[in-house]
Amino acid sequence: MHIDLDNLDMLKEIIGDDLKEVLNVFLDSTPDSILQLQNAIDSNTMPKIQSLAHAIKGSAANIGANQLSILAGQIEQQAKLNNSANFAELLPQVISENRAVEEALKTYMANF
Repeated sequence: MHIDLDNLDMLKEIIGDDLKEVLNVFLDSTPDSILQLQNAIDSNTMPKIQSLAHAIKGSAANIGANQLSILAGQIEQQAKLNNSANFAELLPQVISENRAVEEALKTYMANF
């Protein structure tokens, strides 16, 4: 499961229709954040990698995209350690997981 539906349902109970706006912001902003992350990785800018990965981790966790959050957290930790060895493996996983999350969110929102 790419998103925690229980988490989304809980958020829907708490904030109602505003959840659509939250999810749309996530859908609009995350691809750009991932592109910025990719550029930071390409230029080996560790503080920027760490910051972007942290932001992706948090926003993914907030909507229940737990695997995406975990992957971004792994990139964040590697950047903290100044270790770029795993970026080539982790970044494609982040991109792929984000695509799956996008599809899951679109399906969820269609049935909102």
